[in-house]
Amino acid sequence: MRVAIHQPNYVPWCGFFAKLRAADVLVLLDDAQMPRGRSYVSRAQVLGPDGPMWLTVPTHHAAHERILDVRLADAGFGRRHLATLRARYGRTPHFAEVFGLIEPIYAAVAAEPPAEPPDEQRLVTLNLRLLTALAAYLELDRPLVRASALGVPRQEGERGDDRLIALVRAVGGRVYLSGPGGERYQDPAKFAAAELALELRRYQPVPYDQGRPFVPGLSILDPLFRLGRGAASLLRYPDGGD
Repeated sequence: MRVAIHQPNYVPWCGFFAKLRAADVLVLLDDAQMPRGRSYVSRAQVLGPDGPMWLTVPTHHAAHERILDVRLADAGFGRRHLATLRARYGRTPHFAEVFGLIEPIYAAVAAEPPAEPPDEQRLVTLNLRLLTALAAYLELDRPLVRASALGVPRQEGERGDDRLIALVRAVGGRVYLSGPGGERYQDPAKFAAAELALELRRYQPVPYDQGRPFVPGLSILDPLFRLGRGAASLLRYPDGGD
């Protein structure tokens, strides 16, 4: 079984969903520390009138706080994001069906956050609901498993690749599907010692018609609005493997 591991990003790009398509299970690293500064966990790019523009989810979080603990800071952001999407994509062929899919998810966080926010007011809940809905629309029938639900304790002196190995083994995986960034810290010998295969895959954006020169790296929402379920054809690696 091939396992991929990724942070639970906000309406991420096609490369995230290509990894999901190539895996049998995707573990969402929600118990990792929230990245400092700007992060794809809380923002994504769509196509604006002059090029890429950011959709950013406002959050409250302390230093060293885990992703799963990050709170939404402004319940009104959802209305603003939906208004932007309507303005930018309202005339695309598949706008109505894709917008109808995501609109109720934003509505769930529309109320003002209470002092002790329930799950609906946490970033990870929003992201997971969006990821689940979009994966289902693309007919990507893969389990999305939160790392925090696996009960894998952190060990003293544990390194990044040690954690990955523990999570892959926790879901019964035999192959770890890695992105190119893993080359900086992953030790192939560790995976071999754990009897796990290490498979490195590099996604290359597949051009599609955006009505202008192609802009790579946008949120999956861009091709979904334009291509509908046909966007699944973009979720492939250059070597054609799954």
